[in-house]
Amino acid sequence: MNIPFVDVAIIGGGPGGLALAQGLKKNGIDTAVFERDPIRADYVQGFRMRIRQRGIDALRANLPPHLYQAFLDTLGIAPTESLILDERFNRLEDAGQTPREPEDTHIEKSVSRITLRQILLSGLDRIFQTGKRFERYETLADNTVVAHFSDGSAVRANLLVGADGAGSAVRRQLLPDLRSIDTGVRRLAGKITLDAAARHNISPLLTEFNTNIRPRDGRGLMITSHRVDPSAYARHDLIGSEDPGHADIPGFHFNNSTSYTWWNTAYDTDELGLDTVLETLDGAALLATLLRRIGDWDERILKVIRYSDPSTVAFLRVKSSTPGAVWQSGPVTLLGDAIHAMTYFRALGGNTALYDSGLLVRELVAARRHGKPPLAAVNDYEKAMREHGYEAVRSSLSAMQRNVGANRPLKSIPAL
Repeated sequence: MNIPFVDVAIIGGGPGGLALAQGLKKNGIDTAVFERDPIRADYVQGFRMRIRQRGIDALRANLPPHLYQAFLDTLGIAPTESLILDERFNRLEDAGQTPREPEDTHIEKSVSRITLRQILLSGLDRIFQTGKRFERYETLADNTVVAHFSDGSAVRANLLVGADGAGSAVRRQLLPDLRSIDTGVRRLAGKITLDAAARHNISPLLTEFNTNIRPRDGRGLMITSHRVDPSAYARHDLIGSEDPGHADIPGFHFNNSTSYTWWNTAYDTDELGLDTVLETLDGAALLATLLRRIGDWDERILKVIRYSDPSTVAFLRVKSSTPGAVWQSGPVTLLGDAIHAMTYFRALGGNTALYDSGLLVRELVAARRHGKPPLAAVNDYEKAMREHGYEAVRSSLSAMQRNVGANRPLKSIPAL
């Protein structure tokens, strides 16, 4: 079999993998992305991603100017002010408020994950391949690597990058003993369009602020908004206001040009109900389950839950990677959730994957253009990636424990 060759083969077409491809293309480095699914329709894909400085820096470096401008123009707007209410709708003071981090200067910036994917895919027609389920790799005597796919095809590369998410098949082969953590936290989230919120007279305190509901007894609820300007899409014909791949999915969860308020709440395992039961429920049944749990809360809060679109509601087990793994650098490396998947607390995951892509592009440019030994380039990337990525994992876990742990450590999480 004649196996095609590419300098850098990327497994996985999420934000990190696509940003890497854009950066390599921009710098004239031969690359290809191999993705299993033509359309991303996982539940998380329907939500926004809060943009932090590390993500902005990576996109500015990796994208050509016209795509970076499209990213800026189509950014959503999130609330910049925060408040705390109890379950009776009384305003609370935040006695434990911590100073805002430097990266939080962009708290108002959020992007639809669908829109970001549209931007990152632009111009990658000859680079991005779908229907490619990665199975395994083999390292050859010349230190190149061959990636094998379930359809019988293969590709040889100088560098194979596993950017295939938290369940990474590349990581399973490279680091077979590394396991993910079930944190014991269970998340419920949903959305209501701002138009629907107006029709149901939802209080502006729940649509204009980052609002935390802190009941005297029980679990909290976070509410915020994502506002988009549909006219911004019209200025960039390279992206569509809606992704045709989601056209047949009912509800507005995968609609990326509608402004909405969204909420999420988290419980310990079996606290809201048995996992085996909750995982079988549709959105409407999950809403009913949550409303039964918090039914004595103020009606102004309950309306946000009651009128949420059931298509936007799902139950998720919150998992994390185990920080700290170290390995010998070679022709296979990892990026984003494939090595440092983290909880959703602090909104670090997507931004960290984007940042990884910027680090790796910089090192590969140094190797391909400026004579840096390729193995040294990969090694330096991995050192930097582990340093910031593992810190993000620890920070995310700590934030989760503060918010959900009720001042007690969750048994399934290792000491940080």
